[in-house]
Amino acid sequence: MKIKLLLVVILSTLFIVGCNQQTTDDIKKEEAKEVSLDPTKLLPIGTVVKLSNMDKLVMIYGYNQIQVSTKKQFDYIGVPYPEGNISPDYNVFFNRNLIEEVLHNGYVTDEDKKIREEADREGNAD
Repeated sequence: MKIKLLLVVILSTLFIVGCNQQTTDDIKKEEAKEVSLDPTKLLPIGTVVKLSNMDKLVMIYGYNQIQVSTKKQFDYIGVPYPEGNISPDYNVFFNRNLIEEVLHNGYVTDEDKKIREEADREGNAD
């Protein structure tokens, strides 16, 4: 009798754990769908992208930045990924049309969305 009871408890536990894992995976998939971003709009800080003219991946850390040496404004400023900020000499200035692939979305908040929308309007006012 004790063996049957122990077996029922073990099987019930495994079933519950398996169902819980499936639920967690489903939630992660839903969250990923919600964060799907429009590449024609500015992407969040922390987004990692593959650019069409570079082998190295780039992580975005700013919008509508002016490159001092050329005095030109670019949609983004980024740093090599995964190294991060090495020195100003390694900053990457680029426009959204060079983004070949978004590999990781940055953190999105309501404040971030508002700032990106404002920066998008500002950048398109030129």
